[in-house]
Amino acid sequence: MKTSHLSPPLLSVREVYKKFAKDIRYNLYYGIKDIFFGYNKSYDQLRHQEFWALQNVSFDLREGEILGIVGANGSGKTSLMRMIAGIYTLEQGEIMTRAQAKVTAVFALKSGMEPLYTGRENIYLKGALYGMSKQEIDSRMTFIEEFSELGDKLDTPLGNYSSGMGARLAYAIAVATNPNIFIIDEALAVGDSVFKTKCFEHLKEFVKQPSSGVLFVSNNIRKILKIATRVIVMGEGKIIMDSHDIKSALTFYIDNCLQHLEPEIREARLRTVKYYDL
Repeated sequence: MKTSHLSPPLLSVREVYKKFAKDIRYNLYYGIKDIFFGYNKSYDQLRHQEFWALQNVSFDLREGEILGIVGANGSGKTSLMRMIAGIYTLEQGEIMTRAQAKVTAVFALKSGMEPLYTGRENIYLKGALYGMSKQEIDSRMTFIEEFSELGDKLDTPLGNYSSGMGARLAYAIAVATNPNIFIIDEALAVGDSVFKTKCFEHLKEFVKQPSSGVLFVSNNIRKILKIATRVIVMGEGKIIMDSHDIKSALTFYIDNCLQHLEPEIREARLRTVKYYDL
């Protein structure tokens, strides 16, 4: 599906900043202080123990796109996705979605699920956490059963599932929410190869639907290379590359991760990574 640049984007992120404190005690202290006394300093000033998780981040997601987000650990990928999902508060900048667009985010597949409950009971529990009513869950139950391919295992306790079986169920529930914007943060790291393939094929079909797009966060280069239609590279809380040339963007990402090495060692390491991952 070709993306239309004439229609408004599904998602617009504009000049977003986010700061945290390195010590969680300072996060709590500053949070309480700001609530009761107000925040008198300008936002661009860091207080003791604070650091920038995100700095001046701006991009659009358009319908039909699978936007791969890559970056070294600590580059701000997950913080950005949690802000888009509404888990972290927006302190500076703007995050706008197309009118009535639904966002479903998958960060930890099995979070909120109870091992003592059956798979079917967990469908209602997890579905409710996604904001689905019982009627909505009931109407999607057949889809979840078929997509997860768990059969009669759905009526056994989740605690008896393998990690791959749990991933099947959790992913099927997320898909059943019928989102417009689907955020996947390393969610497909668990699960067997056959089911992972099914999920990737589903994502490619999903973005062919009107008003649909995916933010796919992963450092697995092979996955990004095969599924993404565009790549954003993040470094130290900033977007340092945004390209439709997937292979060039991933090469840039790898090189950026190796920039602390001496040139000769970096070139050798880059060749090795390309051999295994590109």
